Amino acid sequence: MYADWLDPVTTDKEQVQEMLDAIPEPVLTPRVVTDRVNSVRNNGPELIEPAP
Repeated sequence: MYADWLDPVTTDKEQVQEMLDAIPEPVLTPRVVTDRVNSVRNNGPELIEPAP
């Protein structure tokens, strides 16, 4: 499954959704984070803390 997920050719939304649906919980936990994650200059565990 990881090979499919990392395959840059995989762009079909339905195919990606099928891969996400196949992942057992709680491997991925969506959360809102600050916009600091948008810059490669920022690094640290605080970047994955939930946004206020």
